[in-house]
Amino acid sequence: MLDRNAALLLALAAIFGSSFLFMRVAAPEAGPGLVAEGRVAIAAAVLAVLVDGHALRYCVANWRGFLVLGFFNVAVPFGLISYAEVTITASLGSLLNATVPMFAAIVAAVWLRQRLTAKRGAAIAIGFAGVFVVVGWSPIELTTGSLLAVAAMLGATSGYAIGLTYARRRFHGVAPMTQAVGQLAAATVILAPLAAATMPASGVSLNAIGSIMALAILCTAVAWPLLFRLLARVGPTATATVTFLVPIFGIAWGAIFLGESIGPGLLAGSVLIAVSLALIFDARLPAFARVRPIAEG
Repeated sequence: MLDRNAALLLALAAIFGSSFLFMRVAAPEAGPGLVAEGRVAIAAAVLAVLVDGHALRYCVANWRGFLVLGFFNVAVPFGLISYAEVTITASLGSLLNATVPMFAAIVAAVWLRQRLTAKRGAAIAIGFAGVFVVVGWSPIELTTGSLLAVAAMLGATSGYAIGLTYARRRFHGVAPMTQAVGQLAAATVILAPLAAATMPASGVSLNAIGSIMALAILCTAVAWPLLFRLLARVGPTATATVTFLVPIFGIAWGAIFLGESIGPGLLAGSVLIAVSLALIFDARLPAFARVRPIAEG
């Protein structure tokens, strides 16, 4: 049987995968600015209640660093993904989001001067080949709008890569929950003008409002502490395997709830991107995720 850590990993993948479903429902109606702002503002308020006064004082004292982190790791990705989900499917969005480790390897090579090995170089090339396959063989029409949406998704994953690298250098050793509150609060300030400038002309339906609430509470305020808990239990390498699982759930939720098609291009691109991730992470099945036989007797 799978142990509690494996169950937590699967739950996280299911939650993170559902974020693309909720954005796909909310963004075309509410607009990307309101979706991104609503997500970070509500999540920041919820998490601020969960941390102590010392954490909040640290965030205020280090507001400049959190503005940088909040810009790259939250405002840019959430805003661009919300923009992309106005046009592309939840399935495609979740798969393109899996390119974060590819961009992280590039950023680490340029910024941290980490040597880009032949294996990682091949992994990046295979991953981008997967992106070309899934976009070029996608059932969506390749218009200027859809190509801009794909570019926005890749811009979002680049933002994550820069933000994660910056956090590693600037906030090393800082409690993850403190980092979460600081960057979400900063992103709330950064995204506020965009949300105000792109408010929908008409009212927003309960479906859109519910999706924004789910993004904020379930996919952020609940999921981030669970991610940190898993990280503390099993370490970064095993936790990183969630990257493999998120597109599976993203594709599944899109097909089940939105009727999105799963074509050969999506499957072929998924395989190539999965191979890329496996090479980048030097993936092996984590010990906690191996199936254990049920004792007899």
